[in-house]
Amino acid sequence: MHGRRSAARQWALGSRAAKFGLTRTFSWIWLPALLLVATACTGGDDEVNAKVDEGPPALVDVAAEVGLDFEHGAFRWGASPDPAAMMGTGLCWLDYNDDGWLDLFVVNSFAQVEAARWREQGGLPTTALFRNEEGTFTDVTAATGAGLPIRGAGCVAADLDLDGDTDLYVTSERVNQLLWNDGEGGFVEGAADAGVATSGWQTGAAVGDLNDDGWPDLVVAGYADTNYRNPDASEGFPDTFLGVRDLLYLSNGRGDDGAVTFREVGAEAGLEARTEKGGYEYGLGVMVLDVDGDNDLDVFVANDTNPNRLYGNVAWPGGAAADPLGLGFRFEDISASSGLDDDRAGMGVALGDYDRNEVSDFFVTNSRDQGHGVFRDVSIPEDRPSFEDDTTSFGELEAYTGWGVSWLDLDLDADLDLVVANGDIPITDLAADAMPIQAFTNVSETGARFENVSESIGLADIGRIHGRGSAAADYDNDGDVDVAVNAVAGRLILLENRGVSGNWLQVELERSLPGAVVAVTLPDGRRLVRHALAGSSYLSTEDPRVHVGLADVASVPEVTVTWPGGETTRLSDVEVNRIISVKAPD
Repeated sequence: MHGRRSAARQWALGSRAAKFGLTRTFSWIWLPALLLVATACTGGDDEVNAKVDEGPPALVDVAAEVGLDFEHGAFRWGASPDPAAMMGTGLCWLDYNDDGWLDLFVVNSFAQVEAARWREQGGLPTTALFRNEEGTFTDVTAATGAGLPIRGAGCVAADLDLDGDTDLYVTSERVNQLLWNDGEGGFVEGAADAGVATSGWQTGAAVGDLNDDGWPDLVVAGYADTNYRNPDASEGFPDTFLGVRDLLYLSNGRGDDGAVTFREVGAEAGLEARTEKGGYEYGLGVMVLDVDGDNDLDVFVANDTNPNRLYGNVAWPGGAAADPLGLGFRFEDISASSGLDDDRAGMGVALGDYDRNEVSDFFVTNSRDQGHGVFRDVSIPEDRPSFEDDTTSFGELEAYTGWGVSWLDLDLDADLDLVVANGDIPITDLAADAMPIQAFTNVSETGARFENVSESIGLADIGRIHGRGSAAADYDNDGDVDVAVNAVAGRLILLENRGVSGNWLQVELERSLPGAVVAVTLPDGRRLVRHALAGSSYLSTEDPRVHVGLADVASVPEVTVTWPGGETTRLSDVEVNRIISVKAPD
């Protein structure tokens, strides 16, 4: 199943080398865990090559010209009062065929009142998969079996069965789906057999090994149960309906029959407690990450009209004897103590060290003209997480309704910028309720002040949309980061990043192991810290590779990968402007 990796990837690397004008192909070194000093990408005596582009970045929508022919199915014949259709859908970057180029899976939906009309015209809208062939895309939905005719919500891409191929978990308003990658270019739906075919309206999903047993687990955010009115509602939707519980699926690993299954233990693990009124909160964006640096994975959930939640992964109180299900861990709600319990209408979430203090900060998009949440990590290393409101770093943030959001180094200057997809809700008028995509560049030497460059960067040319899911990735393998945006009742947008100069490095982790932390040490001793995530933004999955802009840095003294569980791999004297692969611990 993995034999195609070597030949296909070496070919892709040769293509990248040609694109950058390098005189040799890349040399890949697979490094053992706990290696203290290693050399990455060695060979040849040519000089380090920077990107040839010059000037400030520009984001240009190239979806049509590169073959991304996708239009969201909701409200094709006009807006209707359909909450699930209005909430929109996410999208996932993944290399499903393991050829070194990121493919794109797009979740679709439709308004219930339009279902009959869709069927009359040939069938319901489906999810779509586009294969990336050296920067251009081909629709392979039918050929791969990736088309699901569902009122979808989000997706997460990860290797859930550890067979070397990326699978897809897709949430929806009704029953979630699991697309197993068969390793032969197709997908097979198997949610029921795996134990993850949840009924109800689920939204965001994220993956990580939460109990440190070597198998990826799955966290799924629950949203609203439109079958049951909330008798205590004091606000508009979603408060008008009862909430749906967040779920934790722990992997059972591979059984005697070779199949991987899961068991749901969210309540037992303390993932979500009932509110004071006896209901559940309205989860949307979700993320699995090591927020406190203790080498186990925690969970963050952005809640709509309820406080956002940060769940710390802690040892079971009383030890193994008091652990009834043998989970080995428990979640502790540390939202209030950490300062992340913002009770505005949380939608999407991004994680990044924008102030360059080696701990990562949160940006949470909100709706209802409330403004967004910017939470700067001010904790002392190895202390409990502590965040403070840093909205003032963005000056006057327009009170748009935000959804997808990404920290990314747009201009390759070694600090993080931000892109936000916006769109009003409820959608009552398709024209009047559209909003612009926004970009903010980090213009402070200390990495803590931002400037709105949406117009100068080219986003005014995109116009206003009903932006929802968005995800950043280097789709064309040219070293800068691009952004895909899924829009309700609109065409898919792919914002190609053009015109930037600066060096860069991308770190590809074997199995794209979610939860790993990558630290790139610069010649002056500063460290740029990035997290490898499976599930983030709004209902989406971004580039599984870790991208770092390096400005004019010509060589990186050290790259450190800290894996979930605490094992560490170190690489020394790493050349820039290339993608390096690092082997996960056995």
